[in-house]
Amino acid sequence: MRPSVLPSFALFTALALAAALFAGVFACGGPRAEPTPNPPAAPSPSLGPLPAWPTPAPYDLAADVAMRQSLATPHLFQHVATRVEDGVFVLAASYDRPALLDDAARRTHEALAALLHDRFTEPPSRAVTVYVIDNPLDWNILCVERLGHPCPPTWLGAWFKESRELFVNQQLGPTTLVHELVHPLIEPSGVPRWLREGIAALYEQPEVHGLEIHGTTNWRVDDLRRALRSPVDRDLAHLDALFRMPDDLFDGDHQLAAYAVVRFACQWMDLPKQDGLWRFYRAWRDG
Repeated sequence: MRPSVLPSFALFTALALAAALFAGVFACGGPRAEPTPNPPAAPSPSLGPLPAWPTPAPYDLAADVAMRQSLATPHLFQHVATRVEDGVFVLAASYDRPALLDDAARRTHEALAALLHDRFTEPPSRAVTVYVIDNPLDWNILCVERLGHPCPPTWLGAWFKESRELFVNQQLGPTTLVHELVHPLIEPSGVPRWLREGIAALYEQPEVHGLEIHGTTNWRVDDLRRALRSPVDRDLAHLDALFRMPDDLFDGDHQLAAYAVVRFACQWMDLPKQDGLWRFYRAWRDG
């Protein structure tokens, strides 16, 4: 789709802010499984800036999953429970927080079922570790252990494609899990970062009904309004600005505005029964 055939910024803004009036809740359900406790281990030395895992060669998914389960404990310095969802995602959380892991497993199961139905074509072919944290102590331990330094205070989550790890910070509530799950699904598509981040951010507050999933308005609407009022950031809030957004815009001083603009552009295209987002995504991915 060429930028010239897209609606004007005024229409985009009106529809995006109209979409912001919708509210939704994330429906949870699906089968439960008992968490698998991992034995405690002594703290391991810092692994530095996320080296690649010692992936079995030739690649063996079951061996990779088992290895990631065994490494979850030394990476958090404590008792850890793990659970495998959809045969690929190794969820890890503190063993003394069973409700956290149980909730993350339900969300993962339902979200993946919907995301892999007429949206993404297939699950990741290699295992992914998902650390789900809801307290500052564990969050800092994980970041120091895996990165060699504390995580930036603004981080709610992160995807490290080299080691195939997801960090999910739920200290402010379960707003990040599905966002991060999108990254390993969309990474192989070759679409630009603004579209990857827009679709991922769309599902920070998803509404799931069976195999349907849509993003509902979340806290980023305030960032969109600030961007529209800002003499510095308002030039970002145009549909044609999406196509020239540099990747590093999502890491610098303008990241809140950038995330808000791409998120609500995607929410607007994904209005129920419109299917504009996924037609757009497939067209870009395939051509």
